[in-house]
Order: sequence, then structure tokens, then C-alpha cells
Amino acid sequence: MDGSGREPGRSDRSRASTASVLMGRVLQTPTAEPPGNPEPGRVGGTGARATGPDASARRDAQTEIPASPGVESVESEGTAPAVRTPRRRWPRRTLRTGLTILLIAAAALAAAEVATPPVEGAPALVAAIDRAHGTVPVQAESSWRVSQAIVAAEDSGFYTNDGVDEVGLARAFWGWMTGVDEGGSTITEQLAKVIYTGGRTGITDRVAQVAAALKLDGHYTKAAVLSMYLSAIYFGNGYYGVLAASEGYFGRRPDQLSWAQASLLAGLPQAPSLLDPLQHLAAARSRQGYVLDRLVATGVLTRVEADAAVAAPLDLR
Repeated sequence: MDGSGREPGRSDRSRASTASVLMGRVLQTPTAEPPGNPEPGRVGGTGARATGPDASARRDAQTEIPASPGVESVESEGTAPAVRTPRRRWPRRTLRTGLTILLIAAAALAAAEVATPPVEGAPALVAAIDRAHGTVPVQAESSWRVSQAIVAAEDSGFYTNDGVDEVGLARAFWGWMTGVDEGGSTITEQLAKVIYTGGRTGITDRVAQVAAALKLDGHYTKAAVLSMYLSAIYFGNGYYGVLAASEGYFGRRPDQLSWAQASLLAGLPQAPSLLDPLQHLAAARSRQGYVLDRLVATGVLTRVEADAAVAAPLDLR
């Protein structure tokens, strides 16, 4: 019985049989006809083969049989047997490969979700990081300019996603397979990377980060996740957390930063050493420009305000 609930009928079998017979006729090699049958390539007629000049002329003017899809046409009697044109199989192989990867990834994610620790202790882990580096956690609300700049630059879908960027994850997995870093981590995944996998980027660590990010997003509010991220992320020069970075680079608390300072600070976590504003100010400024462009694109700033931030002094210590 088929998916519609009805048993296949005789007509279905007849159509299949007819199709097989027609295909067989197209593919068969021309052979000598026994007496009484039509000549190869002829349509209709019964009885003994006709003779004489007219019959010979008719035999020479054979009716051409159109080739079916994927089969080379037979031009005349005595030619080589028709050969099927090889079909392209790469779409099927690509589909099978993709499905296999998805199944492996799903199985690995399910295993990682069981293996990753409960996330109830995440704030304590963040506090331990800050304590080890002589600082304390902060709330995202108290560093609102840096918070908005971080979200715009690092994860513009932060407030709507479930902690994981599926497209970014696929790029990261492809990057792992090809050896090219494609990035794509959300803020929640980056937090999981810091507090659960020690910053490692292997494929098993990446899967564990995704599993932990899903747990974090399901357990905490977005404000709480962002606060933990701002308190634990590394900003370079030994500064862990936005409070230490703000005071270290500018001698100000996070809530006192200008847009120029906040946008510069928000660009540093991507590559703290390469973007160190004390050693590589031009690179840090370039990244700051990107952050300001993202703030304009997400509607936080106008173009005029962003241009003013670029021109404003940084007052680095």
C-alpha cells in the first residue's frame, strides 16, 4: 500500500511494464528479422518480405527512431549498440555527504549536551576569573555604550537568537575541515568558550561550546549573559573584563566612556594582541571604524555621530 493509503493497481504495473518494453526497444541492437516480420526500423506491416525495386527502395529509407533521454540515437542499421550517457552523480554524492555531516554533528551535539556541566555555576566561574586578575564582575547596564558596541560588532542577532548561530557554526565546521578559520561565534558561544573550554578551538571543544551556549541561553536572561561576557572577556594587556580594560586604557569607569572610547574597546576582543591600541594604534583604529559602521547599520548611531566619534580624542593612558 502506498503513502496515500491505496494499494497499487494493475494500471500502475501496466505502465511500468510498458515503459520497460519501450526502453528495451530503443536500446536493443538491430538484428536480422525472421520472415514475416517488419524490417528493422519499419513501423507496421505483416507477411513475407516484399521484393523488387520498390521494396528495396523502401528498405533503404528506414524510419528514424528518436532517442530517449540519456541514450544516443541509432542512425542506421549496423551501427554500434546505443550507449547510455553517464549521468552526473555529484549532486547525490554532495547530498549524501551533507546529510552524513549533519547526522554526525547532531550526534556529537547530543553527546556534548550530556557531557557539559550544568550552567547554574556560570556566574561563579566568571567571578573566579575576575578575582584571579584583580577585578570584579560588572553589569551590562552600567557599561551601556560598550554593551551596544559589542553586540553590534560581535553578534547583531544576540537578542533574538538562541545562543547559537547555525550558519556561523556551519562555516566554523567547514573551516575546521579545510583548515581555514571561518569564525562565526555568538556572544553566548564566546562566553562558553572562556568559562567551559579554556579558550580551545578544536572541533570537540567547538561542539561543547555550542551545547553549553544552548544551556546558557535557556537558563539566563540576555542581560545576564551579556554581563558575564563583559566581565570575563579578554581585552589585551592583562585586562580581563570591561571594568579592568576601561580603567586600564582610559582611567575611567565603563559608564563614563565616550563613543570613541567605547567603540575602540569593543573592537579589541577579536584579536587583543594584534589590535593592542598601545602598540598597534592604526590597527585598533581600523577595527574601531568597523565597530562604528556596525553601530550605524544597526541604528544605534547616525552617520554624523559615528564620524564625530572617529574624530574625537581617545585619551589613552
